[in-house]
Amino acid sequence: MRIEHRAQQILPWVKGPKVLDVGCAAHAMDFDDPNWLHGLLRQRFPETVGIDIRPDLVEKLHHDLGFSNVYLGNAETFELGQRFDTIVAGDIVEHLSNLGAFLHRAHEHLEPEGRLIVTSPYPFSLFHMSYAVFKYPKTTWNVEHTHWICPQTFTEACRRAGLKAMHSALIADYAPPDQDSSVSYRVFVKSLAVLGGLIPDRLRCSSVLFVATRAEESDVRPYRADQFAHKSKVA
Repeated sequence: MRIEHRAQQILPWVKGPKVLDVGCAAHAMDFDDPNWLHGLLRQRFPETVGIDIRPDLVEKLHHDLGFSNVYLGNAETFELGQRFDTIVAGDIVEHLSNLGAFLHRAHEHLEPEGRLIVTSPYPFSLFHMSYAVFKYPKTTWNVEHTHWICPQTFTEACRRAGLKAMHSALIADYAPPDQDSSVSYRVFVKSLAVLGGLIPDRLRCSSVLFVATRAEESDVRPYRADQFAHKSKVA
């Protein structure tokens, strides 16, 4: 079974020339790395703009790689004064305090025919469910994650922000084991390589990719907090 990094699966959905990469920095930022999403976007769309919340990594992009279109910014509050054909957010939404705030900012920065591409860990994968069972109450390996999203919850979050989810796909995005990987992770990834074809995607895949567009005015319905409230009968 071939496992492709999420960057390779995001690229076919990106249309330019105006692209925004939210959370563009990475710990390993090297043009020779085929999995560095921002580097791939810059190669295909040279005027790609990036924002990231970490000043040290933004500074590194400026001085080490000479990127001028990278800015310090928060995914929930950014205001760039321009619109984009594609906004990409690779594995950052699960770190946010307010997913809705990000989706509203994305809506305001999308061209009328633009698209938003989001990836995030898939909560119902065999990997994540097994981790939660065996490590409970530590139910995610990353202590900085604030929530999980799935196709249904993302669709509803988009609707409230004036966006329309148009596509979702499961991704088998597992990092290759290295010397720091646990024995259990090594065994898991090796088992997937051997048995992957026999395991359904909804269990095998570790991440999910979403594509959303600006919703038509007729599709936007205001959310009412009492919409699903239980109404008890009064005797």
